[in-house]
Amino acid sequence: MTERDGRHDARTAGPKRRLAAILHADVVGFSRLMGEDEVGTHARLIAARAVFETAIDGHGGRVVGTAGDATLAEFASVGEALAAALEFQARLAETNADLPEARRLAFRIGINLGEVIVDGEDIFGDGVNVAARIEGLAEPGGIAVSGAVADQLRQYRGVVFADLGWQRLKNVPAPVRVYAVRPAIGAGRAPAVRRWRSRPRQFRRWLGAALVGLVVLGGLAAHQLGAFRSTPAGSEAPVAARLATGKPTIAVLPFREPGGTADSVYFADGVTEDVISELGRFSGLLVLSWSAVAPYRDAAAPLDELSRELGVRYVVSGTIRRSGEALRVSVQLTDAVPGVLLWSERYDVALADLFAVQDAITRQVVGEVAGSVTRLEQARVLERPTQDLGAYDLVLRGRALLRSVERQDNFSARALFEAALASDSGYADAHVGLATSEVNDVKYGWTEWPADSLERAKGHVEQAVASDPTNPHAHAVRAEVLRLEGDLEAARRASDRAIALNPNSALSQATRGGILVYAGMPEPAIDALELALRLDPHPDASWVVNLAMAYYLVGRHADVVALFDRFGGGFEEEPAQYLLLAAAHGQLGETAAATAALHRLRRVSPFFDAGVYAGNLAEPAHRQVLLEGLEKAGLD
Repeated sequence: MTERDGRHDARTAGPKRRLAAILHADVVGFSRLMGEDEVGTHARLIAARAVFETAIDGHGGRVVGTAGDATLAEFASVGEALAAALEFQARLAETNADLPEARRLAFRIGINLGEVIVDGEDIFGDGVNVAARIEGLAEPGGIAVSGAVADQLRQYRGVVFADLGWQRLKNVPAPVRVYAVRPAIGAGRAPAVRRWRSRPRQFRRWLGAALVGLVVLGGLAAHQLGAFRSTPAGSEAPVAARLATGKPTIAVLPFREPGGTADSVYFADGVTEDVISELGRFSGLLVLSWSAVAPYRDAAAPLDELSRELGVRYVVSGTIRRSGEALRVSVQLTDAVPGVLLWSERYDVALADLFAVQDAITRQVVGEVAGSVTRLEQARVLERPTQDLGAYDLVLRGRALLRSVERQDNFSARALFEAALASDSGYADAHVGLATSEVNDVKYGWTEWPADSLERAKGHVEQAVASDPTNPHAHAVRAEVLRLEGDLEAARRASDRAIALNPNSALSQATRGGILVYAGMPEPAIDALELALRLDPHPDASWVVNLAMAYYLVGRHADVVALFDRFGGGFEEEPAQYLLLAAAHGQLGETAAATAALHRLRRVSPFFDAGVYAGNLAEPAHRQVLLEGLEKAGLD
């Protein structure tokens, strides 16, 4: 056998593995668009796909395959993959500008760097699966990437990578860090794209930063739920207008820890979250949740730009430095509309005085922003959670782990909360953390004995309330436990109490909304769930499904479709969304879209029982109207 023959045998010996940049894309709301205009939508998809394939080929990639509205491609370089995605989104934005809004196609794109199995022309493996799941987290018209991609492209000009946190992806065993690709503020128009050839750290300048900015920022606005009562379905009012409530709006940006390590970021994040929580107790303020501000941890944009993106007037920012037992906290409050610094302060204290610093920050913000705060609220916010700083540190570490929504992290968090209680048995937040970990076991199917987990959760909640009756988190978790046990009336009372203590808790508002919709009160449920989604633009799938159910029950069928167009890509494996989409399309007489939704439902959950699902609704009339819509959709 010759050397050449040997090479030929190696090439044809079967599947091989290699590292690749994988790009996955599909169309937002494709089923609805096909239902409304099948021929026109298909023609626009073919045209858009031709543009996409040109961009992919022009950046050294290859289209692996297409299925329906989805496109899978691979590249040898993550820089080339991102450049192709940016070019396509920019060109699509130009095309969409000439079309009526109802006829525009919006793509989500996900990019991952990982190992793939190559078999002929096809690629398989976790690397492909992760790219597809990340794509579902992208904003309509936007791009999301894995942490592996972001780490390679930190110096990529014209864009920033907004941290969306650790995400638990369907059928992916470990959580994945995900970033949204957004235009750098003030990037302007970049030079024409040139291929990278020689220097490893010199990446492609991207095409038309200003055009891409319109696409991605438009996607960000779409990702944050509008006030549907005042905004027609499908329209995109400015974020600030959609957040308008008559209350001062405020965002506490993640405190930075200069010189800190990846292992120590939990401390600054935890302090930020606590300041948000304490400010949230004041009914005179609208305070964005931790989830809303977390992506801006490393943002370098001016505060006025960030305030416009977040839809708030006031911005709190700061830094934390630790050295042994010494602590330095610098904090600023800015009125971003005129760009005026209202106050700034630096605190040099012992670590043991951290809670006093948090209290001082809260008092200053409230004093400047909402002067008319009741004495009851003022006294409530200044209560010290524990005397033990070691226990506090353990709780912060536990909370950081809980955010990943991953089984092993949930177990590790539980051990930290137990250690905190060993130091301070009356520490309410540690009991709340333990209760939350037990509830997670039930909600995500991580236990074979859910009744036992709920019983333990209930015990910790009761101890938390006994230690601190004004702890809003304790009452919110109590409401969730009672809901899971089926006691909706008691759950509603607990959620009302949590909201009375902290009206700015997205979790409490969402829990209350879910309880109300299934208890037969969809109108007040809408109020609570819409507020939850304003406070937290990265919601749990159940929050969106519950709001869609409430919209459906009051006859707002078009809003059901619009809601899932905005949020559905983030949880495409959730069967209830397709059930509600089918029913809404059925009521609207959109037969093709209803059929497409039922097809997705059967594919995602072949044995999903609509009758059993409808049985969760307390009101017989509500069960009937849901089944009526499904019958119109063609469900047997």
